[in-house]
Amino acid sequence: MHTRPIFLRIGNIRSDCYTRGMSGRTVPLYDERAHPPCWNERMTSGEYAMHYSSFESGSGTAPYCTVLGSLQAAEGHAMQETARRPELRCRIYDHEGFGRPPVREFKGNGYKEEPGIRPRFRRWGGAVLFFGGLILTIIDWRSDFELSWPAMIGTRLLAPGLVLLVTDAVIVLTERRRRLHATEKRTG
Repeated sequence: MHTRPIFLRIGNIRSDCYTRGMSGRTVPLYDERAHPPCWNERMTSGEYAMHYSSFESGSGTAPYCTVLGSLQAAEGHAMQETARRPELRCRIYDHEGFGRPPVREFKGNGYKEEPGIRPRFRRWGGAVLFFGGLILTIIDWRSDFELSWPAMIGTRLLAPGLVLLVTDAVIVLTERRRRLHATEKRTG
């Protein structure tokens, strides 16, 4: 069996799907003319959707995903797409959609992460803001608030620092819980 291109067209969306004997379908992320309109509601259990971090430049198409019949087919297609376009990231979701984390993620060699708050910044920035604000507040408190400016600045640093630290703790604990749940699910 050899690899052959399968050209899919839905409305104005066209996708070149290279699969090994398995066909996928291209589904717009949202199509108001379809019923149901959302991509994951048009999937059945056991199907997997591959979402792309970007689309071909100048394609002029609406955002879409490729739905494949099995996880192995989706993984194979994701590996082929990231090899063909190294700047691409492909995330594979099950029929539950964005309500759960992606089942798998593939990144090409040239993929650059989107800008965002990294865990290292949340930890260091949160600790510096929180404990710096705490120290300034304690300094002013010990001088019976005669200076007033340390407490004024310190109390304003405490809240964002606490938010960053709590956010990081929630993300870490949720990830640990998810990994533990996945391990328990595999073992028994």
